Amino acid sequence: MKAALEESGVVDSLERVDWNFPRAATPAGTVHSLHWFPGNFIPQIPSFLIQLLSKKGDLVCDPFCGSGTTGIEAIRLGRCCRQSDINRASIHVASGKLAAFSGEGVRQALSEVLDELMLELGAERKWALGADGCGDAVELKCWFHPATYGQLGWLWKLIERFSGDSRAVLEMIFTDTLFGCASVSGAKTRTGKRRRHHWGWVADNVKPRDLVPHNAIERFRSRLFHAVRLLGAERGEVVGEASVVREDAGALSAATDSVDLIVTSPPYLGMIDYAAANRLTYLWMHWPLEQDMKLEIGARRHRTRPSALGAYLESMQSACGEMARVLRPGGYCAIVIGASRKYPEAVNGVISLMADLLEKVWGPEPRIPTRRRVSERQGTMPTEYICIFRK
Repeated sequence: MKAALEESGVVDSLERVDWNFPRAATPAGTVHSLHWFPGNFIPQIPSFLIQLLSKKGDLVCDPFCGSGTTGIEAIRLGRCCRQSDINRASIHVASGKLAAFSGEGVRQALSEVLDELMLELGAERKWALGADGCGDAVELKCWFHPATYGQLGWLWKLIERFSGDSRAVLEMIFTDTLFGCASVSGAKTRTGKRRRHHWGWVADNVKPRDLVPHNAIERFRSRLFHAVRLLGAERGEVVGEASVVREDAGALSAATDSVDLIVTSPPYLGMIDYAAANRLTYLWMHWPLEQDMKLEIGARRHRTRPSALGAYLESMQSACGEMARVLRPGGYCAIVIGASRKYPEAVNGVISLMADLLEKVWGPEPRIPTRRRVSERQGTMPTEYICIFRK
C-alpha cells in the first residue's frame, strides 16, 4: 500500500510539469555553457526528474552522459553521480564540466592564465609542438588558417603547464575554441550560399574551401573569462561519488542494485554522429576516431542501411539490461528518447525493451524538442518522449 501511494504521488508530480519547458535553453551562467555538444538536452529536464525521483545523497547514473548535463544537475541538487559514455569526446567534456563545478583551486588557476593572456593578445605566435605531440595531425592544417594554427599550438603549450582539475577545465575550453576557430565565416558553399557553422559539416568531413583566419588567443581568452566569472558565482559541493567513466552502456562497471536513479537520453536512431561531430578534438588529441565511430549506437551515417533499426534495438537491448541490473529495487529509471521521421518505431521499440525488465509507471509523455537537439524536426507531431520505469 505504501509503495502504491508513493508511486501515485510521483505520477501526480510528473503530471504537473510542463515538459516542453517553453523558451527554455541551456543557461549561459552555468557550467553547461562551457562547451558546445551536439544533441545535448536542456538541464531543466534532468533537474526536475532528479528532484521528483530521488532524495539528497542518492546515486544518480547516466550511462549515455554526453556532455554531462545529468551529472552536473545531480551534484547541484546534492546527489552523487556516476556518468559514463563510450565516446571519448563526451568523457572529455563531462570531466571538464565536473572539474569546473567542484574542483579545488580551479578558478585561481584559470585567473592566472587569463591574466597572462591579457598581456599577450597583441603578440604573434608561431606553432610550438606540445610535449605530448597533441595537435600535430597533418589533417588539422586543412581546417585552420596557418596563423590560427600557430596560436592554437602556443595555447596548448600554455595548458601543458597545468595538471589535475585545472588542466581538465583548460583542455575543455581549448577544444571548444577549436570548433569555433574552424568556422568558415564568409565562405561560400558550392551553390554560392553562405556556409553555416554547424557540427554536421565537421562530422561529414566537409573541409573549408578557403581557410579563414581567427584570433584563437582572443577566442580562448573570451571563453576563459566566461568560465572564471561563472565559477565565481557557481560552486558545488560533492557529497559523495562523482565519477565519469568511459565504458559501453551494454557492459556497465557499476555493481548490481547500486544505483538509486537513472536519468538518461540514449542516442536517437539516425540523428547524430557523436564522434565524427567532435572530429577536431579527436584529431588534436590523437584519439582513434574510427574506433569510436564503430562503437556508436544508432549513428547518423548508418541511417540508410536496411539493418539500421535492428542493429540499434539489439544494442539498446543490452543497454536496457544493464540499466535494469544496476538499478536498486524500488529505484526509478527515466528515459528521454526520440526518433527521426525515418524510424518512428524506434521509440516504442526501446520503451518495450525496458518495459520487459522494469515496471512502466508513467509515460511515454510527448514533448517538443528544441531544434538544436533534433535538427530535422518538421511538422506538428512531437519526436521526443519521456518515460519513467521502476524496479
